[in-house]
Amino acid sequence: MSGGHENRRHPTGTNWETIMTKLSTKALLLASAMGVALPAAATEITASVWFPDTHPLTRDGYMELAKTLEETSGGDLTLKLYTGTSLLPPVAHLSGLTDGIVQMTYHAGTYTPSDLPEDNTLAALAIGLPNSMATALAVAEFYINDPAMQAMFERLGIVFLGSYATPQYVMMCAEEVRTLEQVAGKKLRMPSPVHAAWAESVGAVPVNVPSSEMFSGLEKGQLDCAINAANDLKSRSLWDVAKHTTLLGFGPYFAGWEYAMAQDAWADLTDAERRMLLDAMPSNIVHLVAAYFATSDEALAEADAHGVAVTEPADDLANSLRDFVANEVAEMAVATGEKLGAEDPAGLASRFRETYEKWEGLLKDVPADDYDAIAALFKAEVYDKVDASAYGL
Repeated sequence: MSGGHENRRHPTGTNWETIMTKLSTKALLLASAMGVALPAAATEITASVWFPDTHPLTRDGYMELAKTLEETSGGDLTLKLYTGTSLLPPVAHLSGLTDGIVQMTYHAGTYTPSDLPEDNTLAALAIGLPNSMATALAVAEFYINDPAMQAMFERLGIVFLGSYATPQYVMMCAEEVRTLEQVAGKKLRMPSPVHAAWAESVGAVPVNVPSSEMFSGLEKGQLDCAINAANDLKSRSLWDVAKHTTLLGFGPYFAGWEYAMAQDAWADLTDAERRMLLDAMPSNIVHLVAAYFATSDEALAEADAHGVAVTEPADDLANSLRDFVANEVAEMAVATGEKLGAEDPAGLASRFRETYEKWEGLLKDVPADDYDAIAALFKAEVYDKVDASAYGL
């Protein structure tokens, strides 16, 4: 016995479900003809982020955004969220958006540099940015307002909605790496070509693999160190395979976007729905960055219990990175843009630095842990100025 109710019929053979469907359809048509307002159908946005549910960009980003939209809209605007690699692999979160597989994604911009030359020009500057919160807010303002960035998104047929920035990247290694002598010859998972250039400058071997492959790389000896945010000690269990963490700050990672939508999906939303999404961004972005800080600090605090030694770099290693940032990064960012075909990469980098410095200045007047105040400032400075009836259309 199936226990189902498909094709349930009256003993005389009448299909009552068919009759009721026809009656319901007639009732809807009659109500429409009489001018009776009908309840609007809920709008569902399909979204994918390839981090696991425990990761701040998923848990405090997408999952919180889903809650906010459902509460704000009364259930009329929702996210159908795919997490991890259940739908798309990491490198496919741009093509998945442009091909219409999903309507919203997170995307790591350095995974597709030829598609995002302007974004990758700016990502080259990350290694020299000390303030992750200022970085996230500057990226959002710049990507929304700078003509070159908007031209990039228009070219791709997507609409940028929100940014992110990680805590400072550090070295998580299978064995101690604190000095220039120790780093020589080591295989380092690096997040960008600029980071890779520093690795080569100190005699290390840069390896370009997605962060989702750090654990297996360290476990199998294909990597000696993974350069990423320290929260991955816990959220990706790297402390099982990386027993030495060196707090050499490699800057935040912010390439790509936390939130972008396919242009046709964005255009299909009503003005009110677009406004709802834009209004949700400031608080969501600020609090996910704050949560990222917290999970990173938490992982470092728990590292000792998992047999991980957390140490500062030796002076020679720290100085090598500081000198590299001071002498090489600006020119490398411009060279990156030129190689990828960005128009006026020097101007692009200069304008972004001005925006970053603006946010460093604005945040000096706000307590660093008053995230609601930071979000309010962010909203007033950026998102309140976006016209939901025109932006991205």
